[in-house]
Amino acid sequence: MTRTARPSGETILLVEDDPLIRRLIRHMLQGQGYQLLEACHGPAALSLAEDHRGPIDLLVTDVVMPQMDGFTLGERLVESHPETRVLFLSGYADQSARVRDALKKVGSAFLPKPFTQSGLLQKIRVQLDTAAGRGPVLAQSPSSD
Repeated sequence: MTRTARPSGETILLVEDDPLIRRLIRHMLQGQGYQLLEACHGPAALSLAEDHRGPIDLLVTDVVMPQMDGFTLGERLVESHPETRVLFLSGYADQSARVRDALKKVGSAFLPKPFTQSGLLQKIRVQLDTAAGRGPVLAQSPSSD
């Protein structure tokens, strides 16, 4: 669990169980003016969010993770931080029917892996600028079939 603080800007909570992917996303977001909070799984993210003073503007989370899937994490985080928008990431959308079906329900709040820096930044901006806020958050736990 890491915290990279910026004095101003929107707060993004990044949750990714793969340390290399998490480091890559952190690198993509550096210098963009966001305050970045990082966690390696859902329970760590919820703990970090509980300790964080101030809003969490966006949750960027992997969907398929050990301990807690991204949909459950999103649901729980939004309960305690209703201002939070959610952006789901997944490399399993083509391989798992359950994940694919759940991601169809979240619509534009999804970015498939692999993605480019510009694709990630654009999707983040869309989510942050959407007046309605977050896409639907699902409580169903897709397995990693």
